[in-house]
Amino acid sequence: MAVFSSESPKIPNTVGPCLRRSNTVKFLAGLFVALALASLVGFAWWTRELSPLDLSSDQHRPFIIVPNQSASAVSQALFDQKFIRSPSVAKIYFVLSGLDKKIKAGTYLLSPSTDLKNLLTSLTAGPRDIWVTIPEGWRREQIATRLASNLENFDTATFLSLTATLEGRLFPDTYLIPTYATPADIVDTLTATFNRKVGFIDQDSLILASLVERETKTTADRPIVAGILLKRLKANWPLQVDVAKDTYQHIGLPVAPIANPGLAAIEAVRRPQTTPYWFYLHAPDGTSHYAVTIEEHNLNIDKYLTR
Repeated sequence: MAVFSSESPKIPNTVGPCLRRSNTVKFLAGLFVALALASLVGFAWWTRELSPLDLSSDQHRPFIIVPNQSASAVSQALFDQKFIRSPSVAKIYFVLSGLDKKIKAGTYLLSPSTDLKNLLTSLTAGPRDIWVTIPEGWRREQIATRLASNLENFDTATFLSLTATLEGRLFPDTYLIPTYATPADIVDTLTATFNRKVGFIDQDSLILASLVERETKTTADRPIVAGILLKRLKANWPLQVDVAKDTYQHIGLPVAPIANPGLAAIEAVRRPQTTPYWFYLHAPDGTSHYAVTIEEHNLNIDKYLTR
């Protein structure tokens, strides 16, 4: 006997999965379109940020990079001086391209009509000017060697000829020197800096300052040693400074400065410190030891120098 059910037969539900697949496809398609649009917008923005700030400009202005200036600081300076559109984009480009490790200090002539890529690349190609440091107490021969090592085709012989009577007045400092500068240009710069920073100084004081510069190691020692040497001069003693051997045989100052003193040595001669000392020595560890009498000085020699 057949048995019939009162329930209707179940029809497979295919609408749900189809609808879900349709929604997924629509979502992925929408996501793809959104990503494509975002990429296009991002590409357009990036391209604009790399473009020249002012394509119509025909001006070239100097831009200075100081030694050890970071890519971030250079990027900000370029933006502040209106060469680029964005310091952030410049910094990113510096890092991604590896140019951040190739930046060279000096002066460049830049234009806001240059695109970011070429502008940043130019900062690694070498400047029109370079930084050159001349330390305190260097002689003109040492200065000539430093200049020749930094400036291509530098004429050392001409520089030494021009400075034959200028020892002591070639002011030690850090200079931004054009790569095309002549020896005469550099001599003018060094002596002009001396005149501006030192002003008038008589020749004897300048000679003494050069001795103090070469004889001392610290700012604290300079006025003390200057005072001792001045006392010896007034007492008609030989100066007996190791950096000028003729002062052991002859009374008085050398005939000319023996080096180019810095401002601290010059100020020490202008304002020497009055002390009871007549003698001094520098130990190998750099410390200074003073004495009133020759007996005390000899004890210092035995204690600090004869080991």
